[in-house]
Amino acid sequence: MNVRTRSLLLLTLAVLLSSSISYAGEMMLAPYPVKGQVVQTLKAFDNPEGAIFSADGKFVFVSNAAELGMPDKGFHWTEKAGYISKLEVQPDGTLKMVKDKLITGLTAPLGMAVSTVATSKFPKGTIFLCAGAAPIATADGTEIKDPKRMDPKMIAFNEEGKVLGEIKMGVGSAFAKVNGGAPATLPNANGFDKEGNLYVADTGIGGASFDPAVTTKPGVYMIPHGSLDALADGKEAPISFISMPEGGPDGVEVASDGSIHTNTVGLAAGMKDPAEGGMYKLSKEDFKSGKLPEPFARGLGALDGLDFVGSVRLDTEIKNTNSVVVTPSGGKPMMLDIGKTLAGPADIAVRKMQDGSYLLVIPELSATQPNTNQDPVTVVKLPADFEKHGSHQ
Repeated sequence: MNVRTRSLLLLTLAVLLSSSISYAGEMMLAPYPVKGQVVQTLKAFDNPEGAIFSADGKFVFVSNAAELGMPDKGFHWTEKAGYISKLEVQPDGTLKMVKDKLITGLTAPLGMAVSTVATSKFPKGTIFLCAGAAPIATADGTEIKDPKRMDPKMIAFNEEGKVLGEIKMGVGSAFAKVNGGAPATLPNANGFDKEGNLYVADTGIGGASFDPAVTTKPGVYMIPHGSLDALADGKEAPISFISMPEGGPDGVEVASDGSIHTNTVGLAAGMKDPAEGGMYKLSKEDFKSGKLPEPFARGLGALDGLDFVGSVRLDTEIKNTNSVVVTPSGGKPMMLDIGKTLAGPADIAVRKMQDGSYLLVIPELSATQPNTNQDPVTVVKLPADFEKHGSHQ
């Protein structure tokens, strides 16, 4: 990928990598006391952006975001070219492809979350996928300017790939109404808490690609468990929102203590991002007030994916160090050494295995040419005492 290509990707969308070195690179983060072991790099995907384990941990689902891959056309998601892959977790921690195209015809499939509490429409364990982000183009590279073609939403599906429903997030939706008329333009990641409430990070860029331009408002939504079915039926239901102007929230995940964590990637999208790569810890009270607390860590560059190993937080950094940032509860951010250079680590997934160790699945974004099906997902094994080492920092 040449420098011009990378610049186009970074300036247009929050989920892609860069060749610039600043911010987190200048911070020289200390290494985490223990290393990760790469057990597999599987090159079988088309711009893999998100990964999620099934509720029982037997399968991993990967979202293939299908970026256009035409540098002269600029960055775009290829309309209806994205898909979901299903893989089976093997005893040694490697992944085996079950079905490379479980669900097809998707536009910009990105982050995913597994439901924790059933509703009337969605059984426990249903996978909710963020999709329909801007900007978009047809397969020949023609930019789609009509805002009516933008269809941001969450798609709910089961482990067999059956779509159970959709929650619309576009113009005129309940999300736009709670947000002063601005729809979600880049629903990027989501996560459930133990009560079944769903949190969604909208990076909030891409609206300027349409004619007329679509107003954007970055932030994090909270969807109460009781609102999911009504929203899937196209009805209005309670939703809360915390605005993160110029920040560009990307990852979101709920910690074991119930706090809601998010991060910002704005520097990678040409946004100002006051935190310059910030880590945030939100509460339900924050969603009631609509006020954003100060970040507990900042200056980390461009953060993307987010998950936990016990109480230890993991974020991916995609602009400078292309690394996994490890932050123990109450501690300082450090860098995970896996003995491998990553290329745009995005929405990660973590699972505790039967032997007490953890599997970390890292989708690596790249967009050098259309439909190579050769982009990598890296699987890393973390030791059972990984969290313990963080408590000493």
